[in-house]
Amino acid sequence: MKGKFILSLMLLCILVGCQSKTSPSPTNQNSATAETKKSSPKILFDQGHGQTAGNADWTIQGGYSDFAKALNQAGYVVESTHQKLTSSLLQGYQVLILPEPNINYTTDEKRAINDFVKQGGGVYLIADHTNSDRNHDGWDSVDIFNGYSSKKDEWVGRIFGFSFHRKNITQSTIKEIHASPLTKQVKEVGCWACTTIRVTKKNPSIIKDITIQSEPYHIHGTYGSGRFAALGDSSPYDDGTGDFKKKLHPNWGKMDHAKLAVQTVKWLANNP
Repeated sequence: MKGKFILSLMLLCILVGCQSKTSPSPTNQNSATAETKKSSPKILFDQGHGQTAGNADWTIQGGYSDFAKALNQAGYVVESTHQKLTSSLLQGYQVLILPEPNINYTTDEKRAINDFVKQGGGVYLIADHTNSDRNHDGWDSVDIFNGYSSKKDEWVGRIFGFSFHRKNITQSTIKEIHASPLTKQVKEVGCWACTTIRVTKKNPSIIKDITIQSEPYHIHGTYGSGRFAALGDSSPYDDGTGDFKKKLHPNWGKMDHAKLAVQTVKWLANNP
């Protein structure tokens, strides 16, 4: 009896051992999921600098939700943040989108964005017309990007080689489209209370994609190992959704705005 008991115990141990070897490991499953997610390019929308101030809703849950969906469909992982922008936060993302900020970036945040691009990332700077200070704190997107806190062209002009004009222009149909990877099959776009861009001689890599009366409205260029693009209006990518109390406009599906948006992000991600 004793021998039979020991033999049964040995058989049971062998059986349990076989089951443990063939059972899937939760750790391995999690690693596989993380690895799959890691292989997809990641896009980060800044939503922590007044993107919902006043009549705006430039968020991936609101007026820029169709923009986010289109990027998802193109194979990107799309995320957003309300946090302060730091180098550690930006790590792991390929493109950072800054849709019409109304709260100024700190010196540390600007440095983190500059370093992100210099080291190979892409940034999309989306401005709006002058005097579009929606939260009345003394800063609109033009002044935030230009950096008038200390001296003219303190930020994008000094780092990237362009600045936004202090203008308010409306041209519902713009056909001055110049051939580039960003404007493929883009034949017309619009601008509703927008501004244009002043390109300096500091950065010869800058290409003018779209112009309004010969002044740049959309540009792209390189800085260090990375890339940047800029647009003088937030309205083209507005899909009309968001807070029902706000007056938003369904421009995403009009003209060739969607093509311009997705192709710009693809170029910024170096993912043609």
